[in-house]
Amino acid sequence: MNNFWQTYGRTTGVAVVLGFMLLLDDVFTGPLAFISGTSQPVLEQYVAAAFCFVATLLISRYIKVDILNGMIPRRSGNPVPQLVTDLTGVLVLFIGICFIFAVVFKKDITALVATGGASVMIIGLALRDMLLAAFTGVLLNVEKPLKPGDVVKINDKWVGKVDKITWRATYLMTFSEETLVIPNLMLANAVIVNLATPDSRSRRNLEVVIDYDTSVESAERILYAAALGAVGVTYIGSPSVVARRMERDGVVYLIAYTISSYTDGMKSDHAVIKNVLQCMRDAGITVSFPKSEVIHTPRRARIADRSLDILRLVQQCKVFRPLPAALCERISNVLVERYYVAGATIVKAGERRDSLFIIGEGMVKRTLTDRDGAALVNERFIATEAFGRRALFSAQPQAAAVTAETAVLVYEFERRALAAMLEQDPALADVLANSLAHLAWRESKDNIAGIEPEPAVIERLTNLHRGRIHAAYMLEPQLAVAS
Repeated sequence: MNNFWQTYGRTTGVAVVLGFMLLLDDVFTGPLAFISGTSQPVLEQYVAAAFCFVATLLISRYIKVDILNGMIPRRSGNPVPQLVTDLTGVLVLFIGICFIFAVVFKKDITALVATGGASVMIIGLALRDMLLAAFTGVLLNVEKPLKPGDVVKINDKWVGKVDKITWRATYLMTFSEETLVIPNLMLANAVIVNLATPDSRSRRNLEVVIDYDTSVESAERILYAAALGAVGVTYIGSPSVVARRMERDGVVYLIAYTISSYTDGMKSDHAVIKNVLQCMRDAGITVSFPKSEVIHTPRRARIADRSLDILRLVQQCKVFRPLPAALCERISNVLVERYYVAGATIVKAGERRDSLFIIGEGMVKRTLTDRDGAALVNERFIATEAFGRRALFSAQPQAAAVTAETAVLVYEFERRALAAMLEQDPALADVLANSLAHLAWRESKDNIAGIEPEPAVIERLTNLHRGRIHAAYMLEPQLAVAS
């Protein structure tokens, strides 16, 4: 009620007074006409015109406040542009003025309407694009062919999730986390495919060209197992594998599968391709290599050996980065591959597991706790990072609990593997100690680039780590130093 009187109170009061003056003309307009010397019919016309004008103001204010800035935004969830509100108010006032001149004063309003129509046409031409965009925005918000949260494809050009729809533009969030602002004017004639209706399922196709040396039965079996074993993919029904066609380079196989949500398309394709390559690598199946137009000798492209991936991982790990390539290769050959699902515990705090772990894929979290079990520090490790240095090189218990935040692949460098390498080459202790010394020094300086350690500092740290390795693996110091 308070809002009503604040918005319409004074104008409503004036309209009520004027209405009473019209209804009781002998009581009000008669005496006023006598006092002012104006004829009573003329005075009644002016009072009627004033009443109609005040009524027009009330109608204009009601449309602007309660409809354009009230009911429509509540239903659509978007505010009406101020330009639309102002133009509507002007239009209502123009209609009210035309009514007053035509009905109350009995005037010919042809010229007025013509002038107003010409003005409206000029304004309409000037604001054509803006008005059409606003009108399209109204239709999008009322008819709702798409709504925030839907995944849509527009003109086979843009694909993304609808973030919001305003009266001027529609905002799409692409799968690469980019925001596209598409003017509603473009959507007026656009072909919009709503991938979220009737549901968000998506049919995916993946083609693989395999050399003719592999039988169709073997390829079909391997590809089907690879699609089924893709981690993190939610299928609707079972995937299918068919030999699609024969080409000069090999047989084209089609892996077809349906996922439950279109938004998981890129992630699902990645998981399937990754597992297909792994299964083909394990089975020794080769993909086809395009034949040359000049050299007609058939060629095949083998999928890279997994050991190369592990070697690159070891070389990128900061613990082993300074080591020679030959030593990194020796380490990569003794690593043990471990898989953990999200939430699984990899090591427990205080556990006697003398191993170092290198993250190959995914992310893990290490939690340092106090004596009462309260978490003090949470650290996260991603691919190429490692934890468990003290456990492997100093035979100390694992300092903190480590859990898998996602599905992870880790490579474990076990104590027995390092012990065998040190037994074969005791001088390896010096190389590892020097690498650990440089790593410890860089970490103490927060890995600031451009700062070089003093030789005396590195020598002291190297002696410290060498002593720990000798004690943990019971090496003869003089043998290690001599070599």
